[in-house]
Formats: sequence, structure tokens, C-alpha cells
Amino acid sequence: MLSTPQRARLRAADGKAGRREWLWKVVVVSGVAGLVRVYPQASQGILISDDRRKSPPLLVRTVEGRTVAVENQPGKVVLVDIMMTTCPSCKLASEGIQRLYQQLGRKGFLPVAIAVDQQAPNVLAFYRKVYGLTFPVGVSPREDILEYLRLPANKPLMVPTLVLLDKRGRICATQVGWIGEQELRAAVTKLLDERM
Repeated sequence: MLSTPQRARLRAADGKAGRREWLWKVVVVSGVAGLVRVYPQASQGILISDDRRKSPPLLVRTVEGRTVAVENQPGKVVLVDIMMTTCPSCKLASEGIQRLYQQLGRKGFLPVAIAVDQQAPNVLAFYRKVYGLTFPVGVSPREDILEYLRLPANKPLMVPTLVLLDKRGRICATQVGWIGEQELRAAVTKLLDERM
């Protein structure tokens, strides 16, 4: 038989595991399989393009009620992270991006996560708290995301999708799948070192 302190520790451990498990179950119930596809970890680093185009407008409504225009962040290297709150690769990406933001945020790195799953408005604040995210996290209409990525309306979104913008607000890389923290750090550092 377990003592009272042992039962309390077990309940606390179950609570943490239970929250993450609950997030995972939400996607199964939501039925968004036709709208979004989870992409496994990518095998190569981000390739920074020399042929850069101005980022189209994209507004993100954050969990705090603010609006962030990703294309209008002069002097900052912006990472647009299109994700789902229940995607395993997206969770890894969120944790890695948070670590990079803690290290490089003061130098001008600004990640902005955009959840595209239907239940995101209801669980995003909880997701942000569970993973300790301090960068802007929010939602945008699916149509706006497809337009931003230049995808047709009937095309499923692949998550996570990462879009890197340079200090002038130009798209310099798009990556489908989580590439890993080290590879992302190399790309972000290269862009931070560029002159405006």
C-alpha cells in the first residue's frame, strides 16, 4: 500500500503526463486529417536562398489578444512556425525554438508560432504553458496560411512548416518538417549576422 506522500507524487506525475496525453487525444477526436498532415523530422538543414522575395502580409492573433504582422518586423529575423498543438514533431519544434529564442531573442530572433488545428483557439494557452513558450503563439485562418505559402485551397498543410524571414522581411527559406535545433540555429545565426 502506498503512503500519502507517495500517492500525492503519483497523482502529480499523472497530472503532467495526463495533460500531454490529453493534448494528443484532442487531435484524434477533432478529425482534421484531411486538412493537415504531420510531416516527420526532415533530414537536412535549412537552405538559405539568395533569391529572396518580400513576405506577403500575414497577421497572427496571439493567445494574449495581440496581433503580430510577421512581415513587418524590421531588423528582426522572424521564424514563422506553422504547427498543430498535437503534432509530435511540432512539439519537438516548439521546445527547440523556445531554447533558441532564449539564446538569440536579444540579438533579434523572433519566432511566431501559428496553430492551424481546429481546437487550437481552445487549447493554445494551455499548450503554451505546458511547453513554456515565451514567444508569440497564436492562430490565423487556414485560408490566410495557404495564401501565405502560395498553396491551392484544396492542398493539405504539412506541419510543421518553418518559414524564415531576414531582417528586411524577405522570405529566405521554407522548410517542411522539423530539422533540429542545431540546423535551425545555424540558419538563424547566419541571418542575424547579415547587414540590413
